[in-house]
Amino acid sequence: MPGLIAFRRRWGIGSDDFVFPALLELFLRLVWITAISIVYSVHSDAIFECKDGRLLKAYYIGVLVLLSVTALLCASIVYVSMQGTIMITSPRKKLSKLLYLKIIITLPEIVWNILGTYWSFLQSSNCQEFVVRTVQGAVITGWVLGVIVMIGIAIVFDPLGKVHKKHDSSCSDLQSDEKSQILEGAMTAAKQAWEKRCRLLCCCILGDEQSKDAFDEISNLLADFFQDLDLVPTDIAAGLILVQKDQDKISAGCGRSYNTFTELSTSVKQPVSSPSDVPLGPANWMTSKNMHHYMNYAVGSYGWPMFMFSHLATGLCRLCGACRCQVCFTGGEVIDDNCCQCHTAAIRRQTRISDTDLVYVSFHNKIYQIPFYVAIDRGQQTVVVSVRGTLSLKDAVTDMSAESDALEMVENAVGHRGILQAAKYIKDQLLGRGILEAAFQQAQGAGLVICGHSLGAGAAALLALLLKSEYPDVRCFAYSPPGGLMSYNASVFCRDFVCSVILGKDFIPRLGLVSMEDLKAKTLQCIANSKTPKYRILMRGIWQLFCSCKDETLITENDKSILVDNEESNHSQQTLQRNISILQYQTSVYGRKLQNAIQNTIHAREQYKITHTPLYPPGQILHIQEVDTDRGCFEDPAYFAEWKDPKDFTEILVCPEMISDHFPDKVLKSLELLSAKNFTPHSRNPGPIDDTKV
Repeated sequence: MPGLIAFRRRWGIGSDDFVFPALLELFLRLVWITAISIVYSVHSDAIFECKDGRLLKAYYIGVLVLLSVTALLCASIVYVSMQGTIMITSPRKKLSKLLYLKIIITLPEIVWNILGTYWSFLQSSNCQEFVVRTVQGAVITGWVLGVIVMIGIAIVFDPLGKVHKKHDSSCSDLQSDEKSQILEGAMTAAKQAWEKRCRLLCCCILGDEQSKDAFDEISNLLADFFQDLDLVPTDIAAGLILVQKDQDKISAGCGRSYNTFTELSTSVKQPVSSPSDVPLGPANWMTSKNMHHYMNYAVGSYGWPMFMFSHLATGLCRLCGACRCQVCFTGGEVIDDNCCQCHTAAIRRQTRISDTDLVYVSFHNKIYQIPFYVAIDRGQQTVVVSVRGTLSLKDAVTDMSAESDALEMVENAVGHRGILQAAKYIKDQLLGRGILEAAFQQAQGAGLVICGHSLGAGAAALLALLLKSEYPDVRCFAYSPPGGLMSYNASVFCRDFVCSVILGKDFIPRLGLVSMEDLKAKTLQCIANSKTPKYRILMRGIWQLFCSCKDETLITENDKSILVDNEESNHSQQTLQRNISILQYQTSVYGRKLQNAIQNTIHAREQYKITHTPLYPPGQILHIQEVDTDRGCFEDPAYFAEWKDPKDFTEILVCPEMISDHFPDKVLKSLELLSAKNFTPHSRNPGPIDDTKV
């Protein structure tokens, strides 16, 4: 629902978001009441024997009364907050009054807590210890709850939430230019707020011109994306759960499963638009064994945090044996590692190479400047450049600089601005410092391999494209690359030297401006049509997340969402208008706002298709996925893989695995299992142009 209106402000929490917090507080209050009641009834004599016993007795009685009243209020808040649906808010209209009443009750609670603090810590010398401990525990619990409430208020505070009734009531009477001025002012304020949030999160980043430009670009992007949304975070979470349910229904209804690849290559039409787009076959070096081998280099680039995460039980012992000071290190130059060179030690442990084969290691990290290292692989006779993925807020800023810049190497091609800048930085380091030249002097006749994961995969692919003229035989392994990386013609151009690997429902290779607007539209439509209380939707999502159980009992059959057809926008808008007209909330203010938001989102998505060149993952793409998801908790999954086209990754699939499938350790594990079986990926079906090819 829209944010709660209280104290003439909009807050970043909805009136249906108090179910779980109020239940937790109710539980704590009841435990508190039970403990105080037992002490007061069983040990009343000991209480009167204390110094200022009457004061202590008054404290106990006052605490019991206040706790009882607060518990009743919490129960009332839980009941009221459970009523209605996300958008049907009228059954919860009394919630704000209950919150006002709870704030009034909080004032005497603070006074009583001060009284208990004074007595238990300053005037309790003549009392039995268990009486003192009981009061001290009560007052400490009270102060802890107060601190938690203050933190919660700070989190849900919306700096743009001040309600202007004058503008709201007279908005319909304003002229078009006056309305545009108000909207422009609101948009400017939103951009400034997002820029302040970005700077607060990245407070350690130097304020150079490059950083300022990046922050300005990101704040514009976020303000544009959230400008017409009057929703709170839990609304979006519930909407995503409903989107997942709809995607599962569509998948089952079409006879197509996202969980297996059974006959997928013959049942899914490939997006081939012209003979020049016919997918080229993968090169003979694009094997599961090579992918697994170089994935170790990509994982190593994350340094000791990823090594410790991947080896929780033995990581510390294994890493300590490899750490050494800079004086004892016999390899190449190491930049910005710690005094024990823990990052470099993790690289050696993960890749199993010697000190002398590490030519250059850099963990220097700024916006558009990401860590990388250069190593010599004696077994494969290659020089490996491995680029690190996202591991800091500076890397996140690079990720979110999502506008497009021209790729001069390919005609009429564009690429992700932030990642392209990072690739150019690495190229300048490699060539300007003579790093590659030094590496090839140590490994005569070796080939060049570039690899990376996530952000590193995108930078590796663009770096391979930048170095193609100097090193014609360059090869690249891009693991879980960003979806909005390069235009389709650039991706096709890279197919003979870039091999991408995508695991399951990983959302990063599907992420782009168009796919984000598409997901936004679907989420809003699911929220609009939902007739189930939000707490039940969230319970279902949490149950499925932790128990891997697709239980449909918590979602009623009334939750039938309007899905947007990605290919036919006109039909989408007609369907939208037809379905929105029957919604129960169509005459409410919130309903009209949501309808406008859905229409604006669809319009923005179509505009992005016109004004922005669609961006895709790079090169040949191997898609890996589990064959059977109904396995035991401690059983290794079985994987299957086949070659896919970049245009197959234009829709974000919502599920718990959309994040976990991106983790580098999981990608490494899947490639290890495929490599152990010497798995040969299925060939891509090139489509109707040549029916003899499979």
